[in-house]
Amino acid sequence: MEIMVRSSGLSGIMRLMESFEMDINDLLRKNKITQEQLQNTESFIPLSSVTNILEECAVLTNCDSLGLELSKYQNIDVLGPIAMVIKNAKTMGDAIALATKYLHIHSPGIVLKVYEQSSLVSGAIELSLEVNSGKGSSSKQCLELCVADLHKILKLIIGESYVPLKVAFSHEKLSNSYRKFFNSGVVFNHFRSGIHVSPELLEVSIKNRSDDYLKTAEEYLKNNYELRNEEVDLKVKRMLLRFLGTEYASKANICKALAYHPRTLQRQLLKRGTSFEKLKEEVRKEVLYTYLTKTTISYSKLTEILGYSETSSLSRACKDWYGRTMTEIRTSN
Repeated sequence: MEIMVRSSGLSGIMRLMESFEMDINDLLRKNKITQEQLQNTESFIPLSSVTNILEECAVLTNCDSLGLELSKYQNIDVLGPIAMVIKNAKTMGDAIALATKYLHIHSPGIVLKVYEQSSLVSGAIELSLEVNSGKGSSSKQCLELCVADLHKILKLIIGESYVPLKVAFSHEKLSNSYRKFFNSGVVFNHFRSGIHVSPELLEVSIKNRSDDYLKTAEEYLKNNYELRNEEVDLKVKRMLLRFLGTEYASKANICKALAYHPRTLQRQLLKRGTSFEKLKEEVRKEVLYTYLTKTTISYSKLTEILGYSETSSLSRACKDWYGRTMTEIRTSN
């Protein structure tokens, strides 16, 4: 099934390309995207098309920082109705929790996770972002755009007191624009991409918010965008992506998170021609390929992230899935 994203994810791309005196229409047609879709922010387009367009625009313009540049044309409203929920949360911590809960409405292929212990800065927390179009295509510019947008949203809501302690990307350095954009040290080829911040920032109260607006916005999201029961397989995959490699990725915990009785979930998944075990294997397979082709993360860390007890078990799984070893996949890209 094609992974989609709201067309607002490409907001500003026309103006950005015009600033380079380049016409994007041929590129849009090549990726089967119309100008009407870009103008209608309620429309959904393939996430793989978005990642392809951003990568090709970076090449055409010779702008390695294209994702960061496009972020300058975007703001929190790129998230559509999710923005109203975030802006009316009580604290920054609540806003981030709501963003992780509802971000799948913008795209199930863009996942925000919160780690209470930063992997880079002692005493900090980590806001991690992942982009998975399901097609294995490069998503470096799209990932940089997402991290840049998160940075801008944090700055907008928190104000001048917000300063990232560290920023990380799972790919190599693409340009020299990071320090100026993030005003922070940036680490590359890390096993996760995201922003590392002080835990005190989560306690910052959000100004000019309203409980009534928050309630109305959440009801709107639930009534108009939440996945239907027949799409329970997508719900499970989204939860697995969020919790993969942790104790919460068990069937029992996923059932609790989705408010399903285990037998009910089993019946619903059977109707969709799948099972919890099959979905978990699919997620592991997709995540493994993404990490092998887009990062230099160690196999031992991959074993931990994918929730295997031993690297040898992951190696066998890789060979079963792809007919190649992890090393063969990594060196061929």
